[in-house]
Amino acid sequence: MRYFDKTFFRFTLGFLVIVAISLMIMYAASAYASGVEKIIFTTDPQSIKPDTLSGPITVQSQDAGGNPIQTPETLDIQFISTSPTGEFLGSTGNPATTYMSKNTANKTFYYKDSKEGTFIITVNIRGRDTGIELDTSQQIIVSSEASGNTDINNTGEVLGVSTNSSSGSGSGTTEKVSSLSAQLEILAGVDRTTSPGSPIWFQATIKKNTTGVSPELNWSFGDGNVGVGSLVSHTYKYAGDLVVVLSARAGDIFSVSRLKVKVSSSDITVSDMGEYLEILNKGNTEINLFNWKIENQGKGFVFQPNTIVLAKSSFKLDKSLLKMKGFDNSLGTCLKNATGEMVFAVAPVETINPTEISKNIQNIKNEALIIQSKIENKVVASVASFDKPQKETTAVSDPSSDMPQENVIYEVPKKTGVASRFFNFFVDLFR
Repeated sequence: MRYFDKTFFRFTLGFLVIVAISLMIMYAASAYASGVEKIIFTTDPQSIKPDTLSGPITVQSQDAGGNPIQTPETLDIQFISTSPTGEFLGSTGNPATTYMSKNTANKTFYYKDSKEGTFIITVNIRGRDTGIELDTSQQIIVSSEASGNTDINNTGEVLGVSTNSSSGSGSGTTEKVSSLSAQLEILAGVDRTTSPGSPIWFQATIKKNTTGVSPELNWSFGDGNVGVGSLVSHTYKYAGDLVVVLSARAGDIFSVSRLKVKVSSSDITVSDMGEYLEILNKGNTEINLFNWKIENQGKGFVFQPNTIVLAKSSFKLDKSLLKMKGFDNSLGTCLKNATGEMVFAVAPVETINPTEISKNIQNIKNEALIIQSKIENKVVASVASFDKPQKETTAVSDPSSDMPQENVIYEVPKKTGVASRFFNFFVDLFR
């Protein structure tokens, strides 16, 4: 009995020690994991050629102050691209692993895409133990004109750090400074092109922040409209060249970055090919048809996000997608952009009804027969009047018939005086 009690006691004590140690480890892991406040891209956005592997793209787990922190747990990763053909790969070209190992702070992968355009790539993470969920997004450009895998951002502009002190300039122009000489540095992105009514996305990149405060991000789109946040969207209504300004504030520290946007008028047509509509972009700028409206023969459709028509390209829209009621041009074909402006329209063609045409022709024939009958009746009456014997009338001799066929000599009336004419006037007046 004694042996049993001693063994039981040791077993119970050992079990409690193991439970205590496990709880301490779990508590420490949980406390450590709570320090992971965000995940961000530490590499700049890139511009790559189609079907070409990008340069390394790295995301990092950080604390609230923007410092890297190792994860005390394995993080499951979900990669998302706004391009349906985007691929997330490893350095060897195989699919990237979808997790971040325990006790690491960085995850590096590569991107490849066969489709040209400007896309947003997003990394979502979820902790296997704590269940924390974080995400971050970045822009990537796929273009045949890209000169290899290059960063698409320039150094940002930081206010109040370095100024041009050239004498006689009359103004203090803020210079672009490196991340080593500033507490806060942000980037607005590369210069962009779009068309009126085509949504365009802007993403802020925080290159450096040693202030310990999350910056407030404000956008000015150059046309009087503004936005707030790290990822914003805007739709320009008119063509033109504009400047987009991104302003950041962290406490008393300010940073500004800007880019240029060229808004070119769209040149797009829609052709009715029977079973489908062919939408052709004749311009030199790709068009995002998100929230554009198209209608044909009384039915309409609203395009979903990221419906891109590449420059000098077209796509076919199956008419089975046209399910909603038409808007304005219910019989013809029309296309409106996101601002409601009519981009393309074909006047409705009235349907020809053969039965109605036959009826109209018959009415015309009936009217012609009536007119013909009236004309024939008038002709008969005229002929009858001509054949009817004329009444005898007293012949009136023509004075000229008794005249000799010689020169006629006549007497010129004599002139009358004024008194005679005055008298004759009163005589005629009282006759």
